[in-house]
Amino acid sequence: WYSRKRSTLGACLLFTSPGIPMILQGQEFLTDSWFKDDKPLDWSKLEQYPGIQRLYTDLIQLRRNYHNTTRGLSGQFVDMYHVNAEARIIAYHRYDQGGPQDSVVVVVNLTSQPWDEYWVGLPAEGLWTVRLCSDAQVYDLEFTNHPCFDVTAIAEPQDGQPFKGKVSLGPYTAVILSQDAG
Repeated sequence: WYSRKRSTLGACLLFTSPGIPMILQGQEFLTDSWFKDDKPLDWSKLEQYPGIQRLYTDLIQLRRNYHNTTRGLSGQFVDMYHVNAEARIIAYHRYDQGGPQDSVVVVVNLTSQPWDEYWVGLPAEGLWTVRLCSDAQVYDLEFTNHPCFDVTAIAEPQDGQPFKGKVSLGPYTAVILSQDAG
């Protein structure tokens, strides 16, 4: 469980960071041996971990702005504005030009402690929709499926941002948020 949670958390960080994400072949279904170009992949792992492969598919779609709601993930800008070393939670804003359908906020819980109400700053007011919660059981039946809700930003500054909102975080979980147009 810990290895799968940390591996999927690493994938979330990779696909939401600036630059070109690179994974090793088989990483999307938890290949657990050293890479050897003369040894074929163990494709039975895909049957064993179909949810992990789905997580990678969902992350790639978000990164490529497949649903026209996360353009900022392909932009070059990142603002790491929330770092709570004690709770081991970070939040960052990825964007190209900013605004609805562009700005993406990623909140990451780097511990086994779940949070039902964790306040973070947000760059804009209004509804922030959950695009991905890495703790969902659709990715692994042993994940906790901690409740993860859309966030309404209120007009109170926090973390150097003009607004703030309450996020729910499962253990070793990334939540990816963005806004729809209008």
